[in-house]
Amino acid sequence: MTSSRLLRAPSFHRLHAHTTALARGLPFVTFLLVLALTLASVQARAEQSVITPVSYATTIDLIAGTASFAIRFDRAPDFQAVNSFGTLLDDFQIWTDTVSLDPITSTFDGIYGRGPLGTQMMVTTRFLPERNQLSLLWPTLLTDPGPRDPGGWGSVKAYANYQLAADHTVSFDVPLALLRATDGAFHYGFETYQSGAWGGVDYFGDSGQSYVMCVPEPAHAVMLGVGAGLLLLAAGRRRRVHTGAAPMQAC
Repeated sequence: MTSSRLLRAPSFHRLHAHTTALARGLPFVTFLLVLALTLASVQARAEQSVITPVSYATTIDLIAGTASFAIRFDRAPDFQAVNSFGTLLDDFQIWTDTVSLDPITSTFDGIYGRGPLGTQMMVTTRFLPERNQLSLLWPTLLTDPGPRDPGGWGSVKAYANYQLAADHTVSFDVPLALLRATDGAFHYGFETYQSGAWGGVDYFGDSGQSYVMCVPEPAHAVMLGVGAGLLLLAAGRRRRVHTGAAPMQAC
């Protein structure tokens, strides 16, 4: 079973650099207090920032010819509210590809003429308030004179209804034909945004698989962060950053 690939933001590297610098110039107890306060501040900002997936999955129904997507977020997303520029406060975009393990890169390369097109598809909430539906796109070359979606990715092929459950799970179905994957096999990647700003993390997966993000509970985040800081100090220059999310399992 293929594991998803999670690319973490540079802020984690900066946090390590700051904690190392603090450790060199402060008494040990003072360092722990400063580290705890810093992590508490980071946690507070995170709780008010971009929506983050807790788990995500796709289920394939070859008889019905559909792929069912489900993404559970850490809080209830608001796909209707917009800022002063008309940009959604919360939104996400999904890229799929029947060939490439990195559909996000393959789509960018394709529309700029740096790679092939014809195996990719996109799902976006960017213009959801106008129809209260998700847009399903086929990416095309930027030089293509044909009609394009307002975001410039390509041609809108269809729209999909979505459901938002009480546990913050967004679910929707996409025809396999639109995914260019009549056999049900495809790779996908997605990003989340707040007011149009990327959350800094790309999430990846394969059709028919389920994934869970092993994120510590908020109540324990600070204490675990202090422990992580101590481990970083003990490790010196040796740093290992977890960059993958395992297939669905208990954390």
